[in-house]
Amino acid sequence: MAQRASNNESTMLRKFSVENYKNFRNKAVLDFTAVRDYSFSKDCIRNGLLDKAILIGKNGSGKTNLGFALFDIVYTLTDNQSEIHQTDEQSFINGDSAGDEAAFWYEFQHSDSIIEYSYRKSSPFRITYERLAVGGKTVFEIKNTKLISRDADLMSMIGAGNLQFSAYDGSLAFLRYVAHNTPQSLDSPVYWITDFVRRMLYFRSVQDGNTYIGLTKGQEVLDQYLIKNGLVNDFQKFLNDIAGLEMELSTVKTENMPSIVVQRFRKKPVLLNTVASSGTKALELYYYWSRRFDDVSFIFIDEFDAFYHYELAENVLRNILKIKSAQAVLTTHNTGLVGNDLLRPDCYLIINDGQIRSFSESTHREIREGHNLEKMLRKGEFDDKNGPVHS
Repeated sequence: MAQRASNNESTMLRKFSVENYKNFRNKAVLDFTAVRDYSFSKDCIRNGLLDKAILIGKNGSGKTNLGFALFDIVYTLTDNQSEIHQTDEQSFINGDSAGDEAAFWYEFQHSDSIIEYSYRKSSPFRITYERLAVGGKTVFEIKNTKLISRDADLMSMIGAGNLQFSAYDGSLAFLRYVAHNTPQSLDSPVYWITDFVRRMLYFRSVQDGNTYIGLTKGQEVLDQYLIKNGLVNDFQKFLNDIAGLEMELSTVKTENMPSIVVQRFRKKPVLLNTVASSGTKALELYYYWSRRFDDVSFIFIDEFDAFYHYELAENVLRNILKIKSAQAVLTTHNTGLVGNDLLRPDCYLIINDGQIRSFSESTHREIREGHNLEKMLRKGEFDDKNGPVHS
């Protein structure tokens, strides 16, 4: 197995845009390059890009759909887990638009290299256009399964110089076709992108069960995962450390049935799932995925703190901030998580009317470490619709 690149050499997402998809009629841009020169909370920045960010928006503003849009590339380039709402044909194209294609654009950074990958779809299953560029130069461009442009030298660079194009039938994205049919070196932009995408992970609150996108395929029962991997005691310690829950957990064998996780009380053990609060169940889901964070390139957790007390939400956020190998975007409605002691103004993002701006981009005021960001947010400081907009 190839050795994982160091953090300074790992692939990161620089920018993403989506247009004419679900509730995004106009282009929405998520820009990880919009970094300001703050002297505090520097751990939120890696390789000159936003590494950890919180996305805030009203109900119906598009937070969840932004996650689905961002992770469309997982469905497009891998066989990893997808979500039913990603492949719903009725809602795929924006309902108010006269256009018949949704557009997705990704810009990646690997060391000093900038790689762009873009495509358009007329449905979740049909790509109508695709382009890969490195350093601003087009490697290939495909329209309706026909190769309309390619650079011979760059095609050789990605190991596709001798690829037989006549065999391509459009059933796969062309980038995926190249990755599957050519030997990819660790220095290939195709490898950088596909390795990043196959390690992306999206999950959300426990009310939807273990609903996720990316990283793997299939679903596991959380309690059985703990038992199978001998993690019941470790999970008990995790609950105590992160939430102050002093629960005694153990495993009980049942006749002709799988073992179960129980919480022990003075008089008898009780099945954990029947007595655990929504918050405890959400922590079990978070613990389950956190065991894999070292293998993840990009994490999107939708409403990550939906069942958490405000102190617990902050503890979980601080736990996420310790992750060194993955970019992370978390959505929340909790303004109590807004503060320079946790993140910084360029890492707090607001989604409104299809536009995504950081706090820094949403006010003409120079924000300093001593400013109360939550108070500013509640007073509407960042509601300026005349602020800068990405093109």
